[in-house]
Order: sequence, then structure tokens, then C-alpha cells
Amino acid sequence: MNDRWFATSVGGAGLATGLLMWLLAITLSHTHLSGNGWSLSGNGALIIPFGLGPAIVAAAWAAIILRMRGHPRWLQLGGASGLVGLVLLGGGLLPVVVLGAGTRDTAATASLFFGFLLYGWLLASPIAAAMIPAPDPPRPAPPFWSIAAIMLVPLTLIAGCEAGAGVLPT
Repeated sequence: MNDRWFATSVGGAGLATGLLMWLLAITLSHTHLSGNGWSLSGNGALIIPFGLGPAIVAAAWAAIILRMRGHPRWLQLGGASGLVGLVLLGGGLLPVVVLGAGTRDTAATASLFFGFLLYGWLLASPIAAAMIPAPDPPRPAPPFWSIAAIMLVPLTLIAGCEAGAGVLPT
């Protein structure tokens, strides 16, 4: 396992993913996807960086921790963590779409609840990854490159979004 190469790959993937998230948000903001009391156009497209972003970070952190601990299925379990984040994101959108404007307070409360769960998953996912049984091979030194990869995930996602904001027309 070449950890320096892995951290560099995580950084590049984070930049590309951030750029794709911004492109998706810009595309979504120019559509007219809306319903009774909700809209994904305009500021509604911010669900992409503020909803999809935490799901991606939770998945990446879980995968990096499991890889660092030598788990053979680190990529699959990281992907499963991302799917949990997507389900929580969908749970935040679904009440607003289904209940509509007639029950705005109920829909907003349910949406906020799932939003809090999503941000809680951002913390719970790496903790769960650290608790899953894994070989945990002995290391001659601290896992500096894995720690760097963990730090690079949110930084490069934000940098990719910022690069998208600077390059792509809004």
C-alpha cells in the first residue's frame, strides 16, 4: 500500500468531486424543478454542496479509516456509509416534497430532523469505521498519509466547489 499515492489520489478525487458537485448545483439552479412549496432552482440547489457534500465526506472518512486499519472491504464499507448519507439526504427532501406547502411546519421539522441526522452521520460514520473489527496491522510510524487524506477530503471538496464557482458561469 503506497500511502503517499493514496493521499494524492484522495486529493485529486476530492477536487474533481467538488467541481462536479458545483456543476450539478449550477445545472440544478437553472432548472425549474419545483412543486407545492419547494423548489430546487436558485438557492434550492444548495442542497448539493450542503447535503451531498457531508454524505461524500462521511463515506470517504469511513473508507480511509478502514483502509488505514487494513480492512479488506474498506471501499465497499465506505460506499455503504455514503449510501446511508444519501438515504438521510433523501429523508430530508422527501417530507418537503410529499407534504407540500399545506403542512409547511411539519415538513420543515421533518426535513430539519433528517438534516441533523445527516450531519450526525458525518461524525458517526468514522467512529463506526474505527470500531469495526479489522486486522489493524502494526505500524512502524504514525499513519501520517492517512491522516493527511482524512484532512484533504473536506478541504479539496470545498476547493473544487470554489474552483467551479470561479471557472463555471453561474
